[in-house]
Amino acid sequence: MKAVLAHVCLLLDVVSIRILVWAFGRDGELLDSHLFFFDRYSDLADYHRQYGRIAKADRLAAIAEAYYQAAPGDDEPPPAAAMAMALPRPMISINAVSATPAKKPSHPGRSLSLPV
Repeated sequence: MKAVLAHVCLLLDVVSIRILVWAFGRDGELLDSHLFFFDRYSDLADYHRQYGRIAKADRLAAIAEAYYQAAPGDDEPPPAAAMAMALPRPMISINAVSATPAKKPSHPGRSLSLPV
């Protein structure tokens, strides 16, 4: 039962990613979809080889190899560069105290901040 469930999960992975690549990919490509398909088709080939279906396993392995060859190569990382941050602005001290005192409200229950 576990083997059947694993096979169904692999097939579901392939179908769902094919739909995503079709919907959101450009020219049939979406990020590392080729490497994903290579991995899943390799797993499917191993599954069928384990159960004696050699012809089907060879066909799936050929599909996996085609996806591996279509995958973009690993690019070399860009050369490192020394980067620096700009100097921060000097601290500014602000005196936020009013020079004129605020008037007390004429009614004890009212506040100056609320509109009348």
